[in-house]
Amino acid sequence: MSRKRTVYRSAGYSLVELIVVMAVVALMSLLAAPWLLKVSQRNRLKSAAHEIQTTILAARMIAVRRNQAVSVLVTTAAPAEDEHRLETIEPPPPAGTPTPVPRRLEIPKSTMRFLTLPAGNTITFIGDGRMITFPAPTPAVIVVEGPVGAANPNQITIETTNSGRVKIITPTAWN
Repeated sequence: MSRKRTVYRSAGYSLVELIVVMAVVALMSLLAAPWLLKVSQRNRLKSAAHEIQTTILAARMIAVRRNQAVSVLVTTAAPAEDEHRLETIEPPPPAGTPTPVPRRLEIPKSTMRFLTLPAGNTITFIGDGRMITFPAPTPAVIVVEGPVGAANPNQITIETTNSGRVKIITPTAWN
C-alpha cells in the first residue's frame, strides 16, 4: 500500500512549478516581441522592394514582346492618400487583340517612403529590352526607406541599368 501512495504523489506537477514555467515563457515572449516586430517590418520593406523590381521587369518583358516602348510611372502618395502607385504605361495593342488589363502596383504608404526617383518618375524600356534615359545614359535609381516613422529606418536601392538589368541593393547591416 505504501508503494501506491509514492507513485500517486509523484504523478504530476505542482502549482508552483507550473507558475514558474509560465513566468519563464512570458518573460521570453516579452524579450522576443520587439525583435519579431523589427523582423516583420524589415520583411515588409524587402517585399515591397521586390514587388517594385517585379513590376519594372514585367514592363521590360512587355516592351520586348511587343517591340515597343513601355514605361513604369512611379507616383508617390499625396498626404491625403494611403498608397504609392507604380503604373505600367504601354502602347495600345495591335488591332484585333484584346486590350490588356491596366497593370498597377499599390504599396501602402506606411510600409516605406521614396527618397530618390528616376528623372520624371519614369523608367522606359524599348523593344530590345534596353532602358532609355534622359538626358544621359545613367542608371535609373529608386531609393526607398522604411519602416516609416522608425528612429533608424533602413534604405533599399533598386537600380535599373541601361542594359535592362534590375537589381536590389540591401543594407549590409540592418537597423
